[in-house]
Amino acid sequence: MAIIIGSMTIVTIDGAADGFQSVSWSTQVQPTRLWELGSWSMYKTQVAKTITASVTTYAGVLNSITLEPNTSCMDSTARKNITISITQCGDGGLPTMEDLTDMFVTSYSYSKGDPNAFGTETWQYQKWVEADAAGDDFINMGAPTYVIQGKAEGNISGNVTSPGVVLELAGQVTGQQGNVSAGFPGMGNFDETTYGLVSAIGGGALEEAGKMGQSSATVPHQPLYLS
Repeated sequence: MAIIIGSMTIVTIDGAADGFQSVSWSTQVQPTRLWELGSWSMYKTQVAKTITASVTTYAGVLNSITLEPNTSCMDSTARKNITISITQCGDGGLPTMEDLTDMFVTSYSYSKGDPNAFGTETWQYQKWVEADAAGDDFINMGAPTYVIQGKAEGNISGNVTSPGVVLELAGQVTGQQGNVSAGFPGMGNFDETTYGLVSAIGGGALEEAGKMGQSSATVPHQPLYLS
């Protein structure tokens, strides 16, 4: 285990190196046990491996992305190159960092929850890589041939001018929510949320006095394994 110092950690995404609030990353290994009759010993274990990352920035740090669902067999264009340079505290020892290039965007959210606050954006990334379990008892899944992008869905609420999500005009629907409580000052709020298909994400407003807003989008990706 290692303790990482935030003030000495540098994150770079497609050239941007300032305005990052937090970052997290992980490697997930998914074992599938191949059980057989007559034994509690496994015949084999199939292993799949994915890498995920989450980055929170002040709004507008990263460039917006135009979402283009795949119409042919090629990799999704909604991807970023991430570099993380970390400094540890103590002698715990740092493991070798995973390769975070070509990370596919899986979700995005924007938040400005107070009229006098600043906006933040959170980006979620994932990629599928070749598993590397050692031994004859393992079947390692390889990296996909392509990772294709589907149609993104999202929502917007509030009155900020740039909420970080652009909805297509067709197919929009609207809901509403509100709350208020007794006592002083006895104030609440009312808002509408618009749901729809998403054509672009990113570029939310950092500062817009007197305004609030929320938005989010899910960008579906599917790995394809072709011979």
